[in-house]
Amino acid sequence: MTPSTRQPVTLSRRALFGAAIGAAAAGASCSAPREQASSGGVRNNPLDGIPRENLKITDVRVRLFSCDVPIEKWWYGAGVTILTEVFTDKGIVGIGGPSPYGGPDFVKQYTEQYIKPCIVGKNPFDMEVFAPSHQETSRAMAWAGVNIACWDIVGKARNKPVYELLATNTKPETSIEHYASCGTIYDFDKRPQDLYDEARRFKEEGFKKFKFRLAENFEKNMTIAKYIPFLRGLREAVGPDFGLMQELNMRLNLEQVLELAPALKELNFIMLEEPVNRWGRVRGQKIPGNNIPKAIEEYRKIREAVAPIPVSGGETMTTRFEFQDWIDRDAYDIVQPDCDTTGLTEGWYIAQHAHLHGKRCVPHNWHDDLTWMSNIQLVAAVPNRWILESDRHYNPFRGGLLKQPIEVKNGFAEVPRGPGLGVEIIDDADKKFPYDPNKHWLKMRKS
Repeated sequence: MTPSTRQPVTLSRRALFGAAIGAAAAGASCSAPREQASSGGVRNNPLDGIPRENLKITDVRVRLFSCDVPIEKWWYGAGVTILTEVFTDKGIVGIGGPSPYGGPDFVKQYTEQYIKPCIVGKNPFDMEVFAPSHQETSRAMAWAGVNIACWDIVGKARNKPVYELLATNTKPETSIEHYASCGTIYDFDKRPQDLYDEARRFKEEGFKKFKFRLAENFEKNMTIAKYIPFLRGLREAVGPDFGLMQELNMRLNLEQVLELAPALKELNFIMLEEPVNRWGRVRGQKIPGNNIPKAIEEYRKIREAVAPIPVSGGETMTTRFEFQDWIDRDAYDIVQPDCDTTGLTEGWYIAQHAHLHGKRCVPHNWHDDLTWMSNIQLVAAVPNRWILESDRHYNPFRGGLLKQPIEVKNGFAEVPRGPGLGVEIIDDADKKFPYDPNKHWLKMRKS
């Protein structure tokens, strides 16, 4: 649980937040780019000091892919993935992976019909101006794909991996520990001990840490009093030294979490993720509006109750401004941005602001190769890295789309070291994974 040694930060809060307001506003209206600042000392944004190349964006395209997922292995997000491609006049093509949760058809339409006319003719080095994150989630995911692709172009143009460009105030780490993330398809109506078998399997594969959810039919069959003995059985199944992380997906209320807290401490859990609703809403009740100040106070109470177990969250937040109060008011110990939602630039700002407050950055990394390829670059580059999520559900896109797949061995994965993101898409991706809108995960769930 001990964070890695942190080096002094060269950024100020004013630089992180104030300087970005104009850029965000400019990006929203597709304004003309500015000349990139150059600095030999303090770098107030990750592109400071990186020599510009004379490049122009000529085209933006989105490719959609589908795969078959057996119903018994179905999970949220299964069946589809998205690739954004940004083309330039010098033949450099950048790739990015927006979150499939944005909706593949929406992301494609929004990117090609709205974003493309805004950015064709612009220099990818000006991405912070024309491609900031968006406040609306699905649009943010589309912009994230563009932002990541621009970073891929910049890295290729400078012949450097993205992590070297992003590492403004720390030495990059190129071997990243990953935790196994699964525990969603066991069922409290059937054999909940399937979770024990799953955890043991990941331990045998070399993972040292495992995150799991409440799974199906928890609300129907379980109370906290009944759940605690189940967790004791899990701890017994994996032994005392295997790291356990509880993801609650905001499914409990404050009273339930406070009841659960002593057991999590007793069983030496190492992380508690998104315990209660982050908008201050009550699960199952359709109450209009948000009460985020209430939610922040609930998270603060939970942090106090479960300490020293760190509390994490933020996977659906799109901007540093959304994270600001949660970080400043100590609602989180760990921030979990996801580059497929924020883009790499915004993810960098979020990680740096968390670092100013002594908090770690552990990105949400839930899908496949196309989202993994950016998140691992971010983790390699930030000073408050700890570990990275590795979604271990059945997923042909994990290892199936890249010519040089990212692989976890004994709990660690090597960061691709080639220029840009350091990866290439297989030549026959469209043939191997032809898109079928009926395989969209939401449609599969309804059927």
